[in-house]
Amino acid sequence: MLLRGIHQETDEEKYLAVKCSKRGNSVYGERTKKRLGFLKYAEKLTFFSPKDFEVDKPIKTRLLWVTLTWNSNICGLKEAWLSSEYYYNLFITNLRNKYGEIQVLKFPQAFPNSLGKAFGYPHFHLVLLFKEHEFTVFPWMKDDETLEYRIYERDELRIQGKWHSWVDIKAISSMQGIYNYAVKHHENAGFGDSEEAVLNNAMCWLFKKKSYTISGSFRKTYSEFIRDLRNSKVFQVSLDGEKLKIWVWKLVRLVSIDDLNKVRSFKGFIPWFIGFSKDEAIKIFGL
Repeated sequence: MLLRGIHQETDEEKYLAVKCSKRGNSVYGERTKKRLGFLKYAEKLTFFSPKDFEVDKPIKTRLLWVTLTWNSNICGLKEAWLSSEYYYNLFITNLRNKYGEIQVLKFPQAFPNSLGKAFGYPHFHLVLLFKEHEFTVFPWMKDDETLEYRIYERDELRIQGKWHSWVDIKAISSMQGIYNYAVKHHENAGFGDSEEAVLNNAMCWLFKKKSYTISGSFRKTYSEFIRDLRNSKVFQVSLDGEKLKIWVWKLVRLVSIDDLNKVRSFKGFIPWFIGFSKDEAIKIFGL
């Protein structure tokens, strides 16, 4: 993406080529991490821990990590993807009818196991934040001796949601847990050139699915538990306290890396930002 910058005080011009954000590439991954960065605020805050269960009192939670899988015997691959949003909306509406307001962070993904019958079929990973209901938590040791947390109301929630296939439900114990479940899981399946990431990005692109969606009030509701540490400033300043130059940027055109290679060689690693003088921009792009 070729941009032209004009300094508001001196009328100086310069040009900048910026690597575009594309599903699965490094720019897209970095932007997603920044947009979901609020999940990591107050990351040391813990809702409950193993020692809490030593006391004879119920441990409650409003945060759940839910996975909705898809039984491949129900329909073909194409139909599954085309109807997935309909069945998801039915599921979350059924839950809201019983539990009240629920904020959702949703990640659609393609099932990655090439040896399984559901290979390529959609499934959803959800962070559910219940504003009007709490669930009772208990610790659960997996076969590999990994500690997880589950809820006693699992069957009740499954029945109410009426999801047609398997539903897995975990209780989230901390702010760090939310980030690990959501963002880290999404990074593994959405970025880079692994087989899982390529499959997931291809299927989501083919069936016009966003990499993730978030309820309009999720961040506001979530942020009720944390403090906002940012300070707004009118001007950005340097370490010496001087006001930085003010530039206004406009899109000139989209160019390929082949165009940039006419004057500079970018074999292998391609930088995110490439600066050009006005004379270079005229020479390269005929401006």
